[in-house]
Amino acid sequence: MSDKEKKLESGGKEITRRQALKYMGAGVVGLGLAGSLLSSCAKRQQKISPEELTTATLEEDTVAAMSYRTDNVYGEKISLLGFGTMRYPTVNGKIDEEKSQELVDYAYQHGVNYFDTAYLYHNGDSELFTGKALKKYPRESFYLATKMPTWLVTDLASAKHLFEDQLRKCQVEYFDYYLLHSLRQISEYKKCYVDNGALEYLKAEKAAGRIKRLGFSFHGDLEGFEYLLNCGEQWDFVQIQMNYLDWYGPLQSDRLYAMLEEKGIQCIIMEPLRGGRLAKVNPVAADLLKKARPGDTPAEWAFRFVASYPNVLTILSGMTEMQYLQENINTLSENFKPLDEKEHKVVEAVANAINSYNLVPCTECDYCDPCPYGVDISGVFRHYNRCVNEGIIPDKMSQSQSEFRRKRREYLISYDKEVAKEAQANHCIGCGSCMQVCPQRFDIVANLRRIDKFVDSLKFHNTQNV
Repeated sequence: MSDKEKKLESGGKEITRRQALKYMGAGVVGLGLAGSLLSSCAKRQQKISPEELTTATLEEDTVAAMSYRTDNVYGEKISLLGFGTMRYPTVNGKIDEEKSQELVDYAYQHGVNYFDTAYLYHNGDSELFTGKALKKYPRESFYLATKMPTWLVTDLASAKHLFEDQLRKCQVEYFDYYLLHSLRQISEYKKCYVDNGALEYLKAEKAAGRIKRLGFSFHGDLEGFEYLLNCGEQWDFVQIQMNYLDWYGPLQSDRLYAMLEEKGIQCIIMEPLRGGRLAKVNPVAADLLKKARPGDTPAEWAFRFVASYPNVLTILSGMTEMQYLQENINTLSENFKPLDEKEHKVVEAVANAINSYNLVPCTECDYCDPCPYGVDISGVFRHYNRCVNEGIIPDKMSQSQSEFRRKRREYLISYDKEVAKEAQANHCIGCGSCMQVCPQRFDIVANLRRIDKFVDSLKFHNTQNV
């Protein structure tokens, strides 16, 4: 489609695509398979009656029209950007409903039609709020995904209870996409879904229409992934973690993608920014990106990398600020261009530059929260990674005495500001409960101890470099 505005005839009046975007809102009726006014009208040029338009509520902006990809199951148009609800903005530890509603509305009004939630996000409140936030829109105009909390499935009765509770919380009669959440081990999959009949129950719900598409999200190894793809089940889609850091790193998302493509199973992408690590990269990596495309942000590069692969159906992002939402919509708009061969080489060089830094591979998903002993695990790692990226790590072996003292002071002061003293790494006793639920499968305890040892060395003027 050309960038020029397409005119739509409606009751003798003509409206532009931009005006159609402005009119989208609470009273818009979903049209056809596209699932939103933007998809149905701007892309199909379908006529709209005056009764289907609501009062304009949005100011003119520079956000482009969303890009869509076709779902293989029903042939429906899914927005290339999906709205992830794991990171709604919060206030006093609870979802900031006013701010979150503004984000949901803006996303919907600008063509985002895929919304992803889960039973345990925001301590169980994400499904409740997401259901309420989307209730004002026609059910057929958006696609809702949620997940069966694998670690809570103890028997068939618990699976049934959880599923019914999710429908109630989301205030819907069906889920468009339903996932077995965070599968990691073959034994876990068999215990939670196969041996107790829970998977057969979910397949029956799919046959009854209360689940439209059934799939799983994955955080395990290649052996487990290969087993799930070849165990005889017909998965409609699979959700994987994919970004250029993992593509060229130890998690081998390139292999996961290739296996799904070979099977003809579309993938939904989580962590395209690797928990925000690819939105603000270290100076070496930032310089490589800036030289290649001076006007693009690191986040744009990360989203373009993932969207360059055609078997990707939608890319989830948890957007806590309006500026991030607007940027992501623009990046994945109808004007989107895949990375070319030269740009792929740039991204690989950037991945190597990032991996050369001694960062903790935490995505701040907070699955490990709460720690039984009060440690703010993601907060400790977030502070450390930020200091590494910003060059604030004190190192007496490579720095002058004055520089070491300055950075030592800055690191210790910022650590106390960003992480409460009672929640710092020294309170970890090594129980390992965090490592049982971590999707990234790294040694959390060892990294907490490493940081604690580093902090101690700074406090007591120890020059040991960790």
